[in-house]
Amino acid sequence: MPKLKMTLPRAFNDLLGEGGVEAVKVALAACHPDARGGYTKQTALAFNQLPDEVALWLIERGADIGAPDGYGLTPLHSRAGHFQGCLEVLLDNGADPLLPDNKGDTPLHKAANVGHAGNVTLLLERGANPDTTNHAGLTPLMKALAESTNASLDTLAAVAEVLVPHLNGAVPDEAKTHVTRIGERFEFYRADFNPETVDDASAGLDRLYDLFGVPPVPRRQVYDGRSPIVTKADNWADAHEELWALLVPGSGAASTVQGEVIRLSGKIARELDSNGGINWDADFKKMADALLDYFAAGTPLPEDKKASARDVIAQVKRKGGDTAILFQLAVDWVALNPTPIPLGKVGYRR
Repeated sequence: MPKLKMTLPRAFNDLLGEGGVEAVKVALAACHPDARGGYTKQTALAFNQLPDEVALWLIERGADIGAPDGYGLTPLHSRAGHFQGCLEVLLDNGADPLLPDNKGDTPLHKAANVGHAGNVTLLLERGANPDTTNHAGLTPLMKALAESTNASLDTLAAVAEVLVPHLNGAVPDEAKTHVTRIGERFEFYRADFNPETVDDASAGLDRLYDLFGVPPVPRRQVYDGRSPIVTKADNWADAHEELWALLVPGSGAASTVQGEVIRLSGKIARELDSNGGINWDADFKKMADALLDYFAAGTPLPEDKKASARDVIAQVKRKGGDTAILFQLAVDWVALNPTPIPLGKVGYRR
């Protein structure tokens, strides 16, 4: 009897998408039931598109239903981590819904994080524990909240509707904080959101507010491009934050020089102070030079402040300097130029 291959057929995913049950069986006949393939070196049982009939055939041949891949993910983890993942055939044949992966995530963590409310419900019915925490101390619900995106708000709400009742009325303050943060993030990008999905995302956010008893985050005031640009803040830090909310778009350059001055000062500061300059490149240096040019546009900064701007920009370009000074100078320049100045073509990509 020839030795069975320990590697899955080449382009196995393509075969699953194009071939029928018999074609897949023929391709796997020469392979060990626990043969591996794909980026994570997973077994065939971990592939979402594997027909249930083939899965049962592999199990009958001795496939290990709990075989971990290179990241400690069992087939149940892998399938639960995909929105198209079919779990029932694995659960019916002994897959363990409580088994953690290398990060302590259970299949319920995976299903909650990917936003599959149906699989969350199924796993709970099969014995999954909604209170289990991973190595980061997060339950499936908290992981889903912490790692959510604007694009997943409707599915996140569906998952939360399944998991929140298991809190027995004791909603953690941290969960409420996450929902507020999620709302603030969404409102910042609402104006630039995909018009085809913005209503679904907004409705999902409203459901989260209701579920967690969180006051809705006010909708962001979008600048009309014509009104005088003024702030109500009484210090430069609050003024910068207020101007950021008013003038900086969700992505790309601002429509006004005032907005771009605020955006660039904030973007440079975040890169150097929060990211340690890991992404600093020629484009960031161009932004720094552009910021210096903007400070000289319209009603320019006074000579002493222009000198301060030159000094800090020179330091910033060497990945140093006090970026808070950029915030102050940006706010000062906007205060001198309340009439919006349209932004022309910029010479940087970010």
